[in-house]
Amino acid sequence: MSKKLHPSLLPLVFCAAVIIIDVVALATGRIAKPETKTWSSKTTEAEPLLLDFKTDFKDRIKSALPDESEGLALGYLLGDKSELGATLKETIAAVGLTHLIVASGAHLGIILKFAKKSFGKISRAAGLFANLAAVALFIGIIGLTPSALRAGLVAVLSLLAAHFGRDLKPGRLLLYAAAATLLVDPTYPLNLSWLLSFASFTAVLLVAPALETYFYGPQKSANSKNPSTLASLLLASLSATLLTAPILLFYFGQISLISVLANLLISPTLALTMLMTFLTGLLPNPVTALGAHLLVQYHIAVASTLADQTAFLVSIDKNNPLVFLLYLPLLPVFLFLYRKNKIFMVKTKALC
Repeated sequence: MSKKLHPSLLPLVFCAAVIIIDVVALATGRIAKPETKTWSSKTTEAEPLLLDFKTDFKDRIKSALPDESEGLALGYLLGDKSELGATLKETIAAVGLTHLIVASGAHLGIILKFAKKSFGKISRAAGLFANLAAVALFIGIIGLTPSALRAGLVAVLSLLAAHFGRDLKPGRLLLYAAAATLLVDPTYPLNLSWLLSFASFTAVLLVAPALETYFYGPQKSANSKNPSTLASLLLASLSATLLTAPILLFYFGQISLISVLANLLISPTLALTMLMTFLTGLLPNPVTALGAHLLVQYHIAVASTLADQTAFLVSIDKNNPLVFLLYLPLLPVFLFLYRKNKIFMVKTKALC
C-alpha cells in the first residue's frame, strides 16, 4: 500500500526549486544584480491602496515628533524606512535590529490583538470579521510589500483555522505562506524584507517555542514549568538573532555579537512605542507624542551604545554568499529539537 503524500512536501519542493532557480539566475546573469541596498530585483514596490491616508497619517506624525524620532517611529509602525537617516540605518543594522523596522507579523500581531479584545467579546464572528478587516487595512496602508504580504497571509490562514477549529501546524503554515508569496513574485527570495520577515517568523513560530519546550517541558505537561517573561524574551531574541544574522551579514557586512542584548532591551517596549506613534498620527497630541519620542530616543540610545562597542562587531565583505553556511551548524540542532519536541506537530494559535 502506497503512503499518502505529506501535505508539506509539495510547497517545500516548490519553494526550494524557486530559490535554487533564483540563485542560479543571479549567478549566471539572467537576473541583473540590483543596485539598491534591498537586493531586490524590483526598484519599486506596489503602492498602498490607501496611499492618501498613509501620506496624511505620516505627515501628522512628522509634525508632532522631532526629526530624530520620526524616522524610527514610522519605521516601527509602517515599515517605512524612507525617513531614516543613513547613520541610524547603519546603527540599526549593526546591532541586528533591522527586522524590527520591516512591516511584518509583529506589527500586524499588535493590531490583531487590539481588534480581538475590542470585538471578540461581542461574538466569535465579530472578532473574526474585525481581524480580517484589520488585515485588509494593514495591507492597504503598507502596500503589497513582501513582508506585509507574508504577514497578511499567515494571519488570514491562522485566523480561519482557529475560527473553524482546525489544527494548523506551524511548519506547514510557514511553508504555505512562503509558497503563496512566491507565486505572487518568484524573485522574493532576493528581497531583504522577505528574507528577514521569514527568518524572524521562523524564529518566533518554530525555534523559540521549541527551545522553551526543551528547557521547560511541553505545555500542559505534568513536568512542565512556565518560563518567566525574561526567559521567553531571551529565547525569542536569541532565536531571531541566530536566524537573521547571516542575512544581515550578507547585506550589511557587519553585526554585533551582543545583538541579542539589543533585541532584549528594545523588543519589550516595541508594542507601546507603536501604540504611542499610532495615537499620535490618529490625533496629534503632546502626551502620546512625548511618550513616542521618549521611547524612540531610548531605542536609539541603546542601539548607538551597543554599536559603539566595536570589540563585539563582526565585519566581513558584503554580498559574500559563504555567510549562509552559518546556517549549517543550526540544522542538526533544529533536527534534534524537531525529533525531541515534534515542533511541526504543535498546534498553533492565530499567529502572524
